[in-house]
Amino acid sequence: MIKNPKYSIVIPAKNGGKYLQACVQSILCQQGDYELIISDDHSLDGTPEFLASLRHPSVTVLSPPESLSMTEHWEWALSHTAGEWLIFVGQDDGLQSYFFEHAECLTKSAQKHNVRAIMSSRAYFFWPGCEFFYGDTAVSYRAFRHEKIYSAKWQALRSLLSFQHYFEMPHMYTSSLFHRTLLDDAKSKMGGKIFNAHPQDANLAAIACSLDSRYLKSFIPLGWVGSSPKSAGMAVSSTASSIEGVDHQDLLTIKLEYEKRITSSQIEYDYRAADFGFGDNAIYFWQALLRTPKLRGEAWNRFLESVFLQRLIFSSVLLRHFLFIGDSKGMNKYKEILRRNHYTYLSALLIAFAIAPFHLGVFLVDILSKRVIPAVFFPKQVSFHATWKRDISITLAKASRICKVLVSGLL
Repeated sequence: MIKNPKYSIVIPAKNGGKYLQACVQSILCQQGDYELIISDDHSLDGTPEFLASLRHPSVTVLSPPESLSMTEHWEWALSHTAGEWLIFVGQDDGLQSYFFEHAECLTKSAQKHNVRAIMSSRAYFFWPGCEFFYGDTAVSYRAFRHEKIYSAKWQALRSLLSFQHYFEMPHMYTSSLFHRTLLDDAKSKMGGKIFNAHPQDANLAAIACSLDSRYLKSFIPLGWVGSSPKSAGMAVSSTASSIEGVDHQDLLTIKLEYEKRITSSQIEYDYRAADFGFGDNAIYFWQALLRTPKLRGEAWNRFLESVFLQRLIFSSVLLRHFLFIGDSKGMNKYKEILRRNHYTYLSALLIAFAIAPFHLGVFLVDILSKRVIPAVFFPKQVSFHATWKRDISITLAKASRICKVLVSGLL
């Protein structure tokens, strides 16, 4: 174990299989002042054997004394870190091969601006078996040299009203770094715990926007956001009878295992947000904020629980998901959320129509600010896109090497 490392990288593993090996190698192939904590939650595949084969001075392999829920496993793994800056990496994710070089620049900039949360734009690697959900895309990467300080509460409001996903904010997962003092402050306010809500990344985003007023964003990705049949998102949303390259029974087993790890948790899911399986990011983020009131003052908590905000959240969800989509199962879950909050579907629909022009305006402004303006003012951009049909031999390591060459002129 490295003493007092600058970076603590934490991988919570559970039956990670081939994905975990690629993830670990994306980190160990680099030089940096870091510790890599890999916590295996009693995997039944080849994960323990792979971890036993690792011989690296920066790697520490742990296993909790008993099997934990996903969120409690993250808490347990985090308790073993010693670094100044911390990041979780999913077992089917990875870090960019220039991670430490870029992180050094960003942490210096964060210190200069007195911010404790750093995030980057996201780069995606889609493992085989995700075609049903994500199409033929294998790699999606885009970068340009730019940093910006954002208002944390304004971005939180945008996430609550469905203008963006909460993982477009710092959430300490694959594309975000948190300073240890930010987590220490959260622990002191929440009775010695970091996590009090599901999902974990929504909990972490709630910490970032509640305790600090600003954060730093880089438009050069720090990591790979991997999507595989093991991913939480696919486990929650999977309703397909079959997916190319993945046995349906295996997928069902993954989904049931994931739901069991959520429902077995001692951490409650706020009843006002209904079923966790509903799978909406604005609802996830809202309930994470509801579950962490000690992070904020009374005025902010009153606003989060206000009827006014609830109506806007539910109608924004309806506007984005269901206005033109006849998903009866999802609609039934949505109406259950409304009933729990004493809100009618007709009222939600009327408000959705009323706010639709505003949502359209924000959407157009986002297109302008995220696509048009960068193209004009940051012409030196790089991108890499691969598909499984055209680039059948692509791997996470190969994609990392290509992107490192592309981005070398920007760092």
